[in-house]
Amino acid sequence: MITADIDICNLALDYCNVRNITSLDENTKASNKCKAWYDLVRQSLLINLNASFSIKRAKLVQIADYTPIYGYDKAYALPRDILQVLNINNPAQNIFYQIEGNYLYCNETDINIRYIADIKDVTFFDSEFCDCLALKLAEKICLPLTENIEKANYLKQLADQKYIQCSTKYGRDNRIITLNNPSFRHSKTNPFIPNCNYPIK
Repeated sequence: MITADIDICNLALDYCNVRNITSLDENTKASNKCKAWYDLVRQSLLINLNASFSIKRAKLVQIADYTPIYGYDKAYALPRDILQVLNINNPAQNIFYQIEGNYLYCNETDINIRYIADIKDVTFFDSEFCDCLALKLAEKICLPLTENIEKANYLKQLADQKYIQCSTKYGRDNRIITLNNPSFRHSKTNPFIPNCNYPIK
């Protein structure tokens, strides 16, 4: 049962045929590589897969007595755990906004967002995401740990296949929202399409 990040790291080491570790802080090459790559790979997958368990909603609070220097009338503070905004308010509204630093700039009075949260507690991960994370981590650490190019290439193939499976799964959970508006199409959940509003040319 997966209950901690070290469990996923040990799954990755199993894929590499490398001895398991007891802590990410132990003084071994395996633990050092896992510690270096784990959060980078985890956050990358959360952002690109739009995993269902990582999607949250929030009502933003306008920052009092602060107006952007130009371009927009209002600034809103983003949630601390945010990795990426998926959409704001009703997608049919075609609201224009920009994100700079920890702020969202726009001209609207009330802002509600759907966003990808930086989920660190592995007990929220589903089994498919755990396996995908372990494989992607194994892909990163295999060659430095084993110096076996064939194994590293094989793990990359497995990781790519699992990524596609997960992408399909989460794509069913969160289908792309396409509006009838002839000027704009909104792409929200397909990891191969930028999560933004863009004009149809």
